[in-house]
Amino acid sequence: MPEESDMQRTLTAEFPAWSVNFDGSDWGLRTTISADWVKLTDGFYFNETVIDLSGYALKKKSFFPYSSFEQRGGTVSATIAAGTLTSQPYVFDGTIITSAPMNQSELLSSLIVSPGFIQLSGVGAFGLRQNRDQILHGEQKIYTLDSTLSVAGVSNYQKLVSRELFSSLEPTAADKLYCYRIVGVSAGRNEATEANLPATRVLMPGNITSEPQLEYMMRLKRSYELANQV
Repeated sequence: MPEESDMQRTLTAEFPAWSVNFDGSDWGLRTTISADWVKLTDGFYFNETVIDLSGYALKKKSFFPYSSFEQRGGTVSATIAAGTLTSQPYVFDGTIITSAPMNQSELLSSLIVSPGFIQLSGVGAFGLRQNRDQILHGEQKIYTLDSTLSVAGVSNYQKLVSRELFSSLEPTAADKLYCYRIVGVSAGRNEATEANLPATRVLMPGNITSEPQLEYMMRLKRSYELANQV
């Protein structure tokens, strides 16, 4: 009879809704809707949580993900200001689950260059030090208004214009996974007055299982190296 922890498990990371409005000089959180968001820079925020695997780590178990996907609890919307658009407002929504913590500079840079890839020359200034082994789940989406359907002064649905996937689904022996959602709005000062993203969750099904001693020790060593290099 296999141990309970040798069976399939679905790890879950939950992130709250995000809503901001423009007060004439800066994008501010609508605190009645948005909770636990930390500001990165004007218009950009992040939320973080952790998935605790310490109980499995004590039993010398590793997690082998075989898939990851996101669910969202609503629609993406924005309100544009009255008048003619001279630049299109964009809303960014990125999610990362990693075995190593990321600092705020890296989180903001991840919206420009997805972590885990060979960086282009000239982009190294963003300082992304993660490799693909660390990024168990990664997805970034960019939304914008449909200029032929949008109406100024009211909330409008946004359409998806870009989607990047960079999940490695690599096994890990780490005792903790760091989960981040990085969001933001990029718009001219008079182009948009409000932006909204719904609550989301990431589901990552896989197996919690034992490995041969040598393989487990090598994976554990690698997990600690990755976690401590950042």
